[in-house]
Amino acid sequence: MIFLDNASTTKIKPEAISEIERSHALFYNPSALSGKSLEVRKEIDAAKQKICKALGVDYNNNLIITGSATEADNLAIFGSAKKTGDQFVFGAGEHQAVFASANELKLRGFNVVFAPLNKFGEVDLDKLKEILLKPTAFVSIMHVSNETGAINDISKISRLVKSFWPNAIFHSDGVQAFGKIPTNVLKLGVDLYSISGHKVGAPKGIGALYVKNISKLKPIIYGGGQEFGLRSGTENTEYILAFSKVASNFEIEKSYNHAKKLSNIVRAYFEGKDGIKINSSTAASPYILSLSFEGVRGETLVHVLEEKGVVVGTGSACSSKKTTNRTLEAIGLCQKQIEGAIRISFSNENGEEEVLKACEIIEEGYRTLLEKLR
Repeated sequence: MIFLDNASTTKIKPEAISEIERSHALFYNPSALSGKSLEVRKEIDAAKQKICKALGVDYNNNLIITGSATEADNLAIFGSAKKTGDQFVFGAGEHQAVFASANELKLRGFNVVFAPLNKFGEVDLDKLKEILLKPTAFVSIMHVSNETGAINDISKISRLVKSFWPNAIFHSDGVQAFGKIPTNVLKLGVDLYSISGHKVGAPKGIGALYVKNISKLKPIIYGGGQEFGLRSGTENTEYILAFSKVASNFEIEKSYNHAKKLSNIVRAYFEGKDGIKINSSTAASPYILSLSFEGVRGETLVHVLEEKGVVVGTGSACSSKKTTNRTLEAIGLCQKQIEGAIRISFSNENGEEEVLKACEIIEEGYRTLLEKLR
């Protein structure tokens, strides 16, 4: 089986499994007062330091562990939502975790505005400037698109937002960036930054939110007061340590160059092929590649390819049941191109030969399916 749907999830890394097995003995509640519990607390704090190091900062009560990146996004958004008429601004191509939260804010009476994308899938900065002319309390722009791999210049956007509204809170969903491209949160200038474990080889069920100033955030889960009162619930020690182990082993430049080779193989293979369109910009993250296949449905093609031993996606696994794709629509694709879209995404587990083989299988599957539909 050739797995090319790594933007939806990744294979858990051996070091993560080893760390989970090691930490089974650390079953003591880190919030209790026994000596053993305090030892577990020290392990968790050390793990947070490792994750923060991967984010380019020292740990200083500025990382909130969550059960997923979706929860981290929700904490960032609803934890920043105060009753005010100032607008909450979101990119039009945000992950469903952010987009659905934005729509829920709107239902609660908040002034929500979506910033359009340009043809490359990035937030249109000229349109964003126009939006920022009105009083703004909060802005959320994803770092890397989970649909096309488009990379937003978060540092530039952060400076833009703060130049208009210095007190506005700036959040970025960094799930498809963390561990893949440089994510120094100090250089990015973010107030809040969401990350996920299972997108980088850690287990599912673990995420985190970098918080520049925890005093500006309010909880959305209430209970025993863990995570500085912002995320109550007994800590998942095994998964926290596993996540930190993976984060401490990132080799971003090496991994990026490998993904670039794989992406170039796919681009070179399909470039100019009849009925096939590459949707992702050459400036996009090489880890994600969106393609449209004229005359077929992406969902059908995905099933055909799986039968042939290749796993790809149609887009975000969190919105795979949707009838359209907001991001592809926002960059100007027609409905038929959207319906025929698939997403190929890479990890270090993929090799050059298998990716080339996958290209051949994808084209064969497409041509066969197209012939059957005629």
